[in-house]
Amino acid sequence: MSEEKFDFGSMVSDQMRTFRPGFKFPGSFNDLKQVESDPEKRKAALKAAAGEVEPEETEGEVKKSPLDASIQSAFESGDPVEGKVEKEVKGGYEVTVKGQRAFCPFSQIDRYRKSGAVYVGETFLFQVQEYGADDRGVNLIVSRRAELELEQQALKDELRNTLEEGQTLNGRVTKVLDFGAFVDLGGMEGLVPVREISWDKVISPINYVKPGDYVTVKVLSVDWERDRISLSIRECQAKPLKPRKDKSDAPEEPAIDLAAEMAKVNAAGEGFTSGAFDSL
Repeated sequence: MSEEKFDFGSMVSDQMRTFRPGFKFPGSFNDLKQVESDPEKRKAALKAAAGEVEPEETEGEVKKSPLDASIQSAFESGDPVEGKVEKEVKGGYEVTVKGQRAFCPFSQIDRYRKSGAVYVGETFLFQVQEYGADDRGVNLIVSRRAELELEQQALKDELRNTLEEGQTLNGRVTKVLDFGAFVDLGGMEGLVPVREISWDKVISPINYVKPGDYVTVKVLSVDWERDRISLSIRECQAKPLKPRKDKSDAPEEPAIDLAAEMAKVNAAGEGFTSGAFDSL
């Protein structure tokens, strides 16, 4: 049998089907003549036919990866990436990162839920939580919360090095409860107990401060083991003066009605004399 009539592909297919029923050689022996002169190419072509390598490798072509190198680098290093929140979807938000579509779960868009907060249309920094590609496409999951917590930790570390008792700082009220108000100092929150809100007797703290208010506070105490900071607003306010108790507070004696007293004396027939006229 001449080589021109010998179908190498059919022979390999018959042999391979004995342990791989679905095997099909991608062409006859004659179809591989363009690579038979190069042993390495022929070897690669046969391996490709057996499913041992990707077919595109036999053709000297490298399939372009759908992954972005800069996003991959950020995923590996932990560096943040910038993303724009496009719309709300089931379970979270769709975010565009360097032209690729990413997913951010509801729980990862912020440190805690904020009433009335708007995220769609905004651009934030995100941490890449997952990044890869499969037969369904690119899988990119990001978290803004992770980035915010990293920033918060950096501010907290800086605050540990600078915060001392007795300091006066500016902060923003984050929430108000019956027992006091929490104030963000730029990295950590401190508590202003209800008695430290005002020199007045405070029954309802919300009548004195509200979330979002900027206040000046004095650091009363710091407990780094429990991450607790006690603050005072009233210590930064003028202390009201107590009313002075003196003669002005004593009840006034009623004024003497001189005409009435003179009438009484005349009626008694005693006459009226005054020491003011003794020298006359």
